[in-house]
Amino acid sequence: MTQQASAILSNLGRFFSLNDQERSLLLDLEKSRYSMADKTVLWQAQDKVDQLYVIQSGWVCTYRDNLDGERQIIDVFIPGDIVGLRDVTFAKHRTSARMLTRGMVSMFHHRCIVDIADASTALTMALLASIARQEAMLNERMLMTIHRSARSRIMHFILETHTRLNKLHPTSLQQFFLPLTQGMLGEVLGLTVVHVNRTLMSLEREGILVKHRQHIEILDEVRLVEEAGFDDDYLSDEMDGLKEHLGLIMARG
Repeated sequence: MTQQASAILSNLGRFFSLNDQERSLLLDLEKSRYSMADKTVLWQAQDKVDQLYVIQSGWVCTYRDNLDGERQIIDVFIPGDIVGLRDVTFAKHRTSARMLTRGMVSMFHHRCIVDIADASTALTMALLASIARQEAMLNERMLMTIHRSARSRIMHFILETHTRLNKLHPTSLQQFFLPLTQGMLGEVLGLTVVHVNRTLMSLEREGILVKHRQHIEILDEVRLVEEAGFDDDYLSDEMDGLKEHLGLIMARG
């Protein structure tokens, strides 16, 4: 398997330069690949935490079902993400997880995270960086739900998703893959399907964007960016002074 073919290297390799041994440790997590159909359940809430997943292709979501039967999507994962990483220190999963689209995943035992942490400080910090950015997205979404309109929430989520995809490979903002239905968008953003539908229709009438079944088409990038008030600092790959500090630690070792 080459580095170019590795989903996890494209993710964690953004934060630190990895040596051959560290790259090999990550590639070992991708040895077994499995094809998954749309809506395949990876685990249910309260299942024992044992297997984690690297997304090779396709999209995955984690979710909770409320007491009244309504579903709330917690996270949306794209290729390169490790699904279940935040649960690794718990005995049981806090959410359920399923495929949003068909795709390919690699499974590995959660104990491998301990082996990686023991073997490499750089990989440990890269894993922490990945978890931190997942948490930052949840925090941003919570603040958006409290303080922003449905229109702003939808536009912000579209730009956030494009930014994440663009970190994996160059992705045009004019048109990109976004396989979430209007219902799924509502579950992610805390909106009703009716509200999502009305908002998308309004954005289409105004010539800002069009949501197709499997992708989004941006007609007016300037208005989208202006109205969304999107600041991508919380998705930054920068590690401030940690890279320099890590380099000094490795040099002393």
